[in-house]
Amino acid sequence: MSVLEGPGGAARTDGRAYRLLLLVPRTEWAYRPRLAATAFVIVTQVFLYVLLWRALYGESGERVVGLDMDQAITYSVLATLMGTGRVIMEGASQETAQSKIRDGSVVFWFVRPLSARRYCAWRGLGESLYATLWLLVGLVVGVVCGLVALPPSGPAAAVTVLAYALGQVVFYQIALLVDLTSFWTITSFGVNRLVAFAQLLLSGGLVPLWFFPEGLRAVAGHLPFAATINVPVSLYTGRIDAAEGWPYLAEQALWCVLLAALSRLVWRRAARRLLVLGG
Repeated sequence: MSVLEGPGGAARTDGRAYRLLLLVPRTEWAYRPRLAATAFVIVTQVFLYVLLWRALYGESGERVVGLDMDQAITYSVLATLMGTGRVIMEGASQETAQSKIRDGSVVFWFVRPLSARRYCAWRGLGESLYATLWLLVGLVVGVVCGLVALPPSGPAAAVTVLAYALGQVVFYQIALLVDLTSFWTITSFGVNRLVAFAQLLLSGGLVPLWFFPEGLRAVAGHLPFAATINVPVSLYTGRIDAAEGWPYLAEQALWCVLLAALSRLVWRRAARRLLVLGG
């Protein structure tokens, strides 16, 4: 609680914090060309994946690493909607530590009645919900166009929803930790590029992890990146059976806890070394 809060101030502030959920959607709506650009990038990437998988499978109809062509296309469409859409929208509101440190306004994160950690958490929740809206729209369009198959069963759909929610928490925590490095590096551009590449490759967003060499697949499958895309999409496509998905969900939950604890520690250290306007 800030020293500026009065009695009941925290309750009043938290009661209004839900408004931060609309921060990213309102920013996107204010800059409407971004909506068209995001849609264009996603559609183009999906189109190229469809051409790629159809060319690789040809007319044989054979299964590769346990996947048929329809499952492979479904995987790539969903991975694109989950990964590309989320990465494009990260930082859309410019309410990031890197941008705030650059102009000095980061000081307001630490003097508001709402703590900086809660402020970013509410904003991140809104960002996640907005990305989920894009996913749902893309999913409906994909099903209607025959590019996305429906999940194999009701339990598979239910477990996928849970895995997706946990994956979004991991997504947020990874992005937050990268952003918080700005307190030590002034700019997190280099770290962003490195983590973005790792996220794209090791999450299965570029190529399904099942096509990786066995050793790399074994390692990548237990990293937090895989929890964001590979696990929920694998459950949706049936590559991981719903009845056997609980160990994966448990691993996702473990990453959520570990990353949350690490981000809490980094928040405390960041607040202690905050330098603004030379003081």
